[in-house]
Amino acid sequence: MGRIVEKHYELYCLADPTFYDSPLAGPDDPGFELAHRTVPGGWARTRKPGAVAYRPLTATPPGQGWKILISARIEEAPEVLAKVGEHCLERELAFGFVRTRPILHLNNAEHADRGSSGTFITVHPAGEAELETALAELDGILGGHRGPAVPGGLRYGKGPVYVRYDGEEGGAGLSPQDGAGAADRSEPSFTLPSHVTPPAFLLPYMAGHDDPAADVPYRVESVLRRTNGGAVYLATDARTGERVVLKEAHPDAGLDEAGTDAVARLSHERQVLERLAGLGVAPELRAYFTQGSRHYLATNRVTGEPLSEVFASRHPLGGAGEADLEGYVEWATEICATVEDAVMKLHMNGLVLRDLDMSSFIVRPDGGVTVVGLEAAQPVLEATGTGFAGSGFGAPLGTVGFDVDRFALACLRFALFLPLTELFLLDRGKAAELAEAIRRSFPLKEGFLRPAVRIVSGGETRLAPSLDGWRQMRSSMARAILASATPERTDRLFPGDIAQFESGGLGFAHGAAGVLYALHVTGAGRYPDHEEWLLSRALNGARGGRPGFYDGMHGVAHTLANLGHHQAALEVLEAAGRDRPPVQATDLYGGLAGIGLNQIYLGELDKALGTASTLAERLPGQAPGGTGLMYGASGPALLFLRLYEKTGDVQWLDQAEAALRLDLGRCAVQADGSLRVTEGRRVLAGLDRGSVGISWVLGELLRYRADPGLSAARQRLDRAARSLFHRQPGLFTGRAGALAYLCRERAGGWGLEDPEAGRQLAALSWHSMTYQGHLAFPGERLLRLSMDLATGTAGVLLAVGGALHGEPVGLPFLSGAMPASRQDAAAVETSRADRG
Repeated sequence: MGRIVEKHYELYCLADPTFYDSPLAGPDDPGFELAHRTVPGGWARTRKPGAVAYRPLTATPPGQGWKILISARIEEAPEVLAKVGEHCLERELAFGFVRTRPILHLNNAEHADRGSSGTFITVHPAGEAELETALAELDGILGGHRGPAVPGGLRYGKGPVYVRYDGEEGGAGLSPQDGAGAADRSEPSFTLPSHVTPPAFLLPYMAGHDDPAADVPYRVESVLRRTNGGAVYLATDARTGERVVLKEAHPDAGLDEAGTDAVARLSHERQVLERLAGLGVAPELRAYFTQGSRHYLATNRVTGEPLSEVFASRHPLGGAGEADLEGYVEWATEICATVEDAVMKLHMNGLVLRDLDMSSFIVRPDGGVTVVGLEAAQPVLEATGTGFAGSGFGAPLGTVGFDVDRFALACLRFALFLPLTELFLLDRGKAAELAEAIRRSFPLKEGFLRPAVRIVSGGETRLAPSLDGWRQMRSSMARAILASATPERTDRLFPGDIAQFESGGLGFAHGAAGVLYALHVTGAGRYPDHEEWLLSRALNGARGGRPGFYDGMHGVAHTLANLGHHQAALEVLEAAGRDRPPVQATDLYGGLAGIGLNQIYLGELDKALGTASTLAERLPGQAPGGTGLMYGASGPALLFLRLYEKTGDVQWLDQAEAALRLDLGRCAVQADGSLRVTEGRRVLAGLDRGSVGISWVLGELLRYRADPGLSAARQRLDRAARSLFHRQPGLFTGRAGALAYLCRERAGGWGLEDPEAGRQLAALSWHSMTYQGHLAFPGERLLRLSMDLATGTAGVLLAVGGALHGEPVGLPFLSGAMPASRQDAAAVETSRADRG
């Protein structure tokens, strides 16, 4: 649990209340005038979700090098853009800018991605001489304006003009997700690559570029958190030796939904702390001071741990072993009462906490709690709900006064048992269902959730979507998917994850190909009009497209061949291969492993052997950047196993084992005895990156090679799939992936079923929603519905089909879904012969 939502998901929530959608699809805000006016002669304009870029036709597309970054306050943004845009058009300087005021606001929000914080406009000079001239002229033009600081930028002059050297190549410096396209830089200060010598005209500015925190009377020991608005440090008072928490706020940055900046909020927090002094419910104020333009607040350090961390370590449904449910219920109900008592003290002082979630409370060693993060607290007559579930506890729009906190406290009662409260802003009627699921899983007293259900539901009731009967479930999910289709659009056919907007909505993981595949193989039907949408766009856009399986044209071709469009599948792959450098990645998702497996499916064994040989040479020295089935070495291992089955050559079995050991080397045994992928502080169990995918492929290897050590490792990996709690419902990262894994042997036609599958199938109801009266599921982050294969309803359909369908179904290349039928292979060979 935590209040931070990845900024780009929040951005894609703005355009539609039901699905993630491109900001370009939103009809309410056409953007700044430069975003849609007639393009001057000799210029090209590129519009992406969230950003617009202008480039002279005679200029080389901007790449690595010096960039001028300009910030602006929201209210001054149109004027600043008009001045800078006119100047750049006159001087023929390539430039890009954030497309709308709401997106600029979001980029500068407190918990947004710091990579795009501050930057409103990016200007691309052609060299150092042009850089010097442009900096001087822009500084003169923007005199009198101000804006938030740009992380990693060197301020030039007194205004909102900054300069930075970026070593990354890329377009106009504008990404689909980050309005201004700045690289995600965690360092707060201006730095240069070692090979870059700064021009002489920047040296005076670099000499004056000191750390504003250097002169504060505190020794910083560690950074607890950085945000767009500043930072929180653990520090020691150099005068007294007392350890304190030191908060830093930057002006014009870290905006909240009302546009209030971090400095104003920190000043407000000072007033709140003074108001609560001596009550024992909040930290004690030690100091408030300024250093330059930055403001600082110091409080005593409260001993304890955030409730979010205590909860994560104690929650019993995340493991596969026996859990002390009664002990957990006793702790959870006590901590809930303690939190409610603390919030009541704020209410008695006329304050509403407002931004309340599990990270808002420190659990002290004495069992009490201290409220932290009071900058959002408001007087009762001013407090309103945000209408957004970024924290999981956000009250709906229209909620006012103490009811804002009452809604959040009701969410806390749910979240301590099933932390899925983001679903409430999609459907408040979901509260009664989750309450029933909690009562079935925990020995709770009858009345504990009753008031929470009443508050969250707001009187809304509905019939829960049925999970009874395969035919009924299949029909309902298919109807939801079909009802969501937008064949009139060119950027997507079915709404899914935000990743679809990076690849045109065609792909197997997040686009039309995966959805049509799932509908077809589960017996939910063929849809010629939608197949034509995929066919026409694949054939028109294949050249230059990504070649990979889950993110590119091999996945599209696989679906086309599966649907009988064999000639088109070959044409798509032929076009996709033109003028492209060889694929370097080794993984299944977008690299050589997926390509090789699809070559086997298409009957091109010689090509698959060549692909696998290249992969085998590359894999030891270029281990995949990720882990697991989709992004690690388990995907290549799957290709090697299928080649062993095809050829009987034991070298492929050796390669498969070696690859799997690479992924196993990135796993660690957890407290519950399971073996899970560890990446820093993250523990991954999902089908795509985690234990479930590795276990699936390792089980395939053990069919051919007995090894006690590997067999023991697989038993520990297997435990991860038996965890009752999954935060996501989807196929790649959630419960549907565990269900598909548990039914793998059934899908393989061996007549065996895992008894755990029934429990996971029933628990899909925790996430089930309705779309136009039909069964649907939320996507990544649970903030919007999704219909795609990797994160949404189509993936759940495929997994449930693996459990209940009369014929073996599943992901391509795994168990019964591989290899291609003889009829398909023969048809592909016939198509190849027909082509000549």
